[in-house]
Amino acid sequence: MKKIILIGDTPLLNSVKNFITANKKDLIFIAFLSIFLLIISVPKLMAQYDIGIGNWDTYLYLENGRNFAKMGWGDVPSISPVLPMILSKMFLLAGHPYQEAIFNIDVVFYIIGVITFYLLLRLKFNHNTSLVGSVVYATFTLLYSWVAIGGNDIIGVTGTILTIYLILLAHRYDNRIYYIALPIAAYAFLSRYTAGVMIFSIAFYWLVNRIDLKEIKHIIIGGILGVVSISWFLYQFNLHLGTPFPFLGQFSGTVSNTVVMDSGFLPDSWYYIKHIPNYLISNVPYVETFNAIVNPMGNIPSIFSYVYIALFALAFVVLFYKVARSVKDNNLDFSNKSWLLLIVSLIIMIEFLISLGDVSYIISIVMFLASLYIIWITLKDYEIKDLDYELLMISLLVIYLVFQSILFTKNDRYFITVLPFFAYFITYALDWVFDKVDSLALIRNIPLSRILSVVIILGLLANTLFFVSVLPTDNDYEDICDACKWLAEHEHVNNTTICYSDNWPAVSWYLNIYCQRGVPNTTDVEYQWKFSEEILTLNDTHMAGCYYIDATSALKVDYPGMIKLEGFDTVEIYKNKYFDEYGHDYIYTDGYKRDLKEDIDKFKRY
Repeated sequence: MKKIILIGDTPLLNSVKNFITANKKDLIFIAFLSIFLLIISVPKLMAQYDIGIGNWDTYLYLENGRNFAKMGWGDVPSISPVLPMILSKMFLLAGHPYQEAIFNIDVVFYIIGVITFYLLLRLKFNHNTSLVGSVVYATFTLLYSWVAIGGNDIIGVTGTILTIYLILLAHRYDNRIYYIALPIAAYAFLSRYTAGVMIFSIAFYWLVNRIDLKEIKHIIIGGILGVVSISWFLYQFNLHLGTPFPFLGQFSGTVSNTVVMDSGFLPDSWYYIKHIPNYLISNVPYVETFNAIVNPMGNIPSIFSYVYIALFALAFVVLFYKVARSVKDNNLDFSNKSWLLLIVSLIIMIEFLISLGDVSYIISIVMFLASLYIIWITLKDYEIKDLDYELLMISLLVIYLVFQSILFTKNDRYFITVLPFFAYFITYALDWVFDKVDSLALIRNIPLSRILSVVIILGLLANTLFFVSVLPTDNDYEDICDACKWLAEHEHVNNTTICYSDNWPAVSWYLNIYCQRGVPNTTDVEYQWKFSEEILTLNDTHMAGCYYIDATSALKVDYPGMIKLEGFDTVEIYKNKYFDEYGHDYIYTDGYKRDLKEDIDKFKRY
């Protein structure tokens, strides 16, 4: 007789049935949400198949995925490794690298993230409100714009949402869930390093709940499991980079406010706040290429975006009212000590706002959390329902917003980490609105909130499908793809070929060689001959370049020592003219050094 597999004291089959019965309504709502997500994500995925790669960083993840699969070259060993590792498994299953894999992964994690956000909302709201809040989050223009593009932002924010949800479950219901939650937190961090700042909010949540020694034990075990689960990545970092923690450099620009020169250098701390209307619901103006889609800061905000902002503000008004009402209705007097604590909290909050951007982000976050903690100490005895949950959501919203705002390098997609918590407070306000309209009347015994929810969901569905229907399919990266194909077909390119490009990740991906970074400093009036000297000279630090592929310059200028080989609209292929005339071995001769110097000197004179 076969042994029956048990879960606790219940046979497996009965446990599954009991789970379905107990969660039947949630499963129905999740099924509906999944169908909604498939309806909006499949067209976006198909559009991306047609468009192709539309983002610089996508090449980096694809390259590293190919490298992990031992199918070719990779680049930037310190880049977040989780996405490349998943890609490598897909490449191995397929038997070859292919760019569509990263689009598919993006969609899967998008769907997982939205469903997990629904579950997170269910810890506070009813089924209907949680569904609407999830749809609101799923259809934010910024988030939806990045679905299927192939960045690490969606996988990172999904890891954050999943971590927060599981930690809440672990604290509320079963501490053993930490054994899953903290390894997922570790992977969320390695999916996108900036996800790591959620540790401040998690620590704050543990602090206000005064966790006991038993829970601390489970947290420690979960933490050890988390470190063990990512130990292979840390080993690889140490092997290739000499340190298991290369990601610490990612935070240097914010810890000390060091200026980090980058193409996205934007020291304006108010950048994201200024563009919030563009990120929520906005219309794409007429553009010819897909590349403009990934940065909604140029979009035209919809009127509904301002409705969202009004709801966001309303949430804090309602929250303040509910707290004040709870304090008033409680038998405890609001003492002078309580008023003093609130004044201290207010002073710290003001100092936090005044010093924002002038001090380390860690100091700013600690100040903000200290202010929140004083509020908790003041209100904890008044039996305010879910106060710890509300303060956790506030802390996550502010911490991510502060962290991204203080960074000197900014990109619209970085704000994706803030969106779940922005959506939470929109949902909070909607829950209050739904309660109010339900108290007014019923239509054929159907609550008005249900009718309003259907209208909202259908409206967001129509808007999202319209958004994807007008996406431009022209893609600037098509030219670099065509150029690499031409080069592979007409020139003898192999692993020994020294190639430079100002879009080296794309060239590395398409040619499967290690292309080196070559970016002329166009702010220097003498950049042409200096750049030639930099990439064509043979010395102890690098080999002389055979090819240079210019993919970003508006003007394709002449460079001494190089000839223009072929052009593809926005891309120009240059070739070392001595390599072209005398062959590869000539670059090792004294004649090459002499001829190159004469060419550069002649160019200087003119």
